[in-house]
Amino acid sequence: MISKIKKILGLDQLHPDVQYFLDSANLSIACPASFIVMVIELSLFINTILYAFKSGRAPSANNLFYRTLYGVLCLASAQLFFYSIYHKIKKDTFKRFTLNTCITIFFISTLAFGTIISLKDYNNGEQILVFITMELFVACLFMVKPYLAIITITVSFGIFYYLMDMTHGISSATRVNYPVIMMFFILVNLAHYQQFLKIAKNNVVNHTLAEQLRNSSRYDFLTKLKNRTALNMDFEESNNPNLNAPFIVMLTDIDDFKSFNDTNGHNYGDELLKRFAAIMQNHFGKTHCYRYGGDEYLIVLPEIKEELFLEKLKIARECTQDQFHFSGGYTHGIVTSSKDLHKLINRADEKLYQAKENGKNQVIGSF
Repeated sequence: MISKIKKILGLDQLHPDVQYFLDSANLSIACPASFIVMVIELSLFINTILYAFKSGRAPSANNLFYRTLYGVLCLASAQLFFYSIYHKIKKDTFKRFTLNTCITIFFISTLAFGTIISLKDYNNGEQILVFITMELFVACLFMVKPYLAIITITVSFGIFYYLMDMTHGISSATRVNYPVIMMFFILVNLAHYQQFLKIAKNNVVNHTLAEQLRNSSRYDFLTKLKNRTALNMDFEESNNPNLNAPFIVMLTDIDDFKSFNDTNGHNYGDELLKRFAAIMQNHFGKTHCYRYGGDEYLIVLPEIKEELFLEKLKIARECTQDQFHFSGGYTHGIVTSSKDLHKLINRADEKLYQAKENGKNQVIGSF
């Protein structure tokens, strides 16, 4: 029961990805919402200046009062707008604390504006529509956790109710309608938050499943190395930072692998493949190693000197001497696209064939 109440009020701990989704939604909402408020308040601010200028007299106290209100809310909206638009354009990672601070400043300014304007309207016998609009805007537009929304709505309504009662008194109809309106806003926030939370959780689950499916298609099940699909994807992406750079490409396989399978069984052969894959990735890096097919492994190393490559290769060969031997062929060249890469792979394959013809247990290559 307690856990269910905590969940309804938003007091439970959310998965980081779900929380990020909610924060991202607030960032997306903040951009147009703050922009609209900023433009409206700036227009009203300028209008008070023009009105005073056209009258030819010094600004009245009433003019300065409204000018100050419009200016403060305009600045509060502007800080949220520029923060949100910066991160949307730059696609930069935002800090949750900073985002929440900007939104809080916007909330406080908006509610204070609605309270002051509507209190003045109420004392003049007019409706409190500005306050109601601002409450609806704040409580039901952003993804505010229910417990925070309840506190915000209750406190702001309580302050406004107290000020109305102190300045002009409250009618019996208002005493009845006012709590009803407050409860309506709270219920709207609860429904809005829970509905969006459900969407966020479904989105995270779908994203996780899609990522798992993507990884399963990119990685070899046995060795956990990347496969040919991953190779093509890595070098077909235009944002690959390694493109237009020199590469060393090596193709290698286990000598007499078929005899290991025939003599010791396929389970033993699988263990050799995993052992060979572990050695390759330990010395050349997991991101640069691919299972190319069968017992063939492809190493694609960007911007590495031949001396360092040969030193790594020597250590890798020493690690396999007690179990098996391998042969390889390598070459070097500039890679600007997947087409260039496959040309280098073909040349490395020719070198591997030479190594096999020359007696195996060797790696042949040249720059």
